[in-house]
Amino acid sequence: MFSYCFHELPVALEKKGKFREALAKELKLQQEQIFNLEVERFSLDSRRKGAPHWSYNVRFEVQQKLKTFGNNAKGLVEAVPAKQDPKEAALAGTLQMPGHVDIVGAGPSGLWAALHLLRKGYSVDLYEQGKPVEERFRDIRRFFVDRKFNARSNVLFGEGGAGAFSDGKLNTRSRNAFSEQVLHDMVDFGVDQDVITFAKPHIGTDRLVLMLRKIRAEISRLGGHIHFYSALTDVEIQNCHISAIKIEDETTPQGAWKRCEALVLATGHSCRDIYQMLQARGVALESKAFAMGVRVEHPQELINLRQLGRGVDTRLTGAAEYFLATPTLNKTCSAYSFCMCPGGVLVPCASEPGTLATNGMSYSRRNGPLANGAIVVPIEASEKLLGGLEFQRKTEEEAFNVGGKNYSAPAQTIKAFMEHRLDKSLPKSTYPCGIVPVNTWDWLDQRICQSLYEGFLNFDRKIPGFIAEGLIVAPETRTSSPLRITRDNATLESVNTKGLFVLGEGAGYAGGIVTSAADGVRLAYYAKKR
Repeated sequence: MFSYCFHELPVALEKKGKFREALAKELKLQQEQIFNLEVERFSLDSRRKGAPHWSYNVRFEVQQKLKTFGNNAKGLVEAVPAKQDPKEAALAGTLQMPGHVDIVGAGPSGLWAALHLLRKGYSVDLYEQGKPVEERFRDIRRFFVDRKFNARSNVLFGEGGAGAFSDGKLNTRSRNAFSEQVLHDMVDFGVDQDVITFAKPHIGTDRLVLMLRKIRAEISRLGGHIHFYSALTDVEIQNCHISAIKIEDETTPQGAWKRCEALVLATGHSCRDIYQMLQARGVALESKAFAMGVRVEHPQELINLRQLGRGVDTRLTGAAEYFLATPTLNKTCSAYSFCMCPGGVLVPCASEPGTLATNGMSYSRRNGPLANGAIVVPIEASEKLLGGLEFQRKTEEEAFNVGGKNYSAPAQTIKAFMEHRLDKSLPKSTYPCGIVPVNTWDWLDQRICQSLYEGFLNFDRKIPGFIAEGLIVAPETRTSSPLRITRDNATLESVNTKGLFVLGEGAGYAGGIVTSAADGVRLAYYAKKR
């Protein structure tokens, strides 16, 4: 047998999944002559407006040698055996850990760390300050109506972490054995098989909720203990080693100390109290760059038309997305899109009372009338350790105040923003707590505003109507953590606190659901009972 790969195999929209037929036609072979055919990746190719198609990368075998088109990125090439990263392979089982591990945070990194450590025979206690996902969902719905903010059960905190209510996109720039394991786990927990091979997989918040309940059941079946309503409030460090943790729960509202030899912190990028507590205890942290800006909404029909072309059936393609970026401020800065949600809705994602931030999410069908996406500007690492966090908080407090101090969001049409004027009226928005017309230039950081201004001019050339039909709902502040808990990447352990393992977005080493969960898988892969 001879092994080959075919890159960018075109398949018509209406023939999604019929890649064997398409490959046989390209190679001028009978379908029966193709063996062990597997999809490595597939995506929607919409580079030619009005003529989108599916593009497949496949691996297969045939009995006769084929003439390849050369070692280029497109077409037929000889298959190369997949190789494991030698650096990662060398670290397998090298991390000595005690038989019991305490994990704080039931977001992707915490859940996957618990799952895979349990599979290796560890005992695990998982602490989550928020509620189970179904109760959390009810709290969020209630907040949209009564505006009574629950600091421990909201869009950011609770089972599933921030990712559970931020669209469920599973994009990752680089796939490795750990991220592939996460995707396979998701399929085992009921997610569609396509997440493994689709280049831009998406679950949707509605299906994420179902998956999270299955993961919870599996952790319990394996002997893990999940403690909801349980917040980490302090740590004890003796001789540069974690020795105890203080947990505040319903039965001990003042907190109780518990002996701890191995603590996994997987608290997400918005647990500001954790950063401040770690700083007070002398754990190594460093400021890092992040990004801030605004959310924008557009009619989904406009995005479909501009990205796919006229007459394309979006029931076959799904709602269209955009990915935009441009240098600004004489190339000293930039503006770019982030976390775009086709057919989605906006949500408030404050983590503290008296503050306001926005985010976007989509349900699995992505069939809403409006598209939303963040348009953000890079923020350099602050010289002051908590400078970035303080900048986020100040912006969120300003947004809360100008929005009316009731979680309504400050909003402005992009056209009015470009003209530095206040809107007389605003178009409909999906933001559930209402929007208030403001002039964004009056309250948002001026450098961010100027960079957005230049960005919008560029984006309107790429997507005509981006300015005329766009609505700003602000601010978007939680793109990533402004801090990093410094760790040794060979052990995932704090550089100055033994027994403290830091994972995911909160540690500053991941950027999304899959990469955060992969951090949990990586920890278990390195771990070996001592």
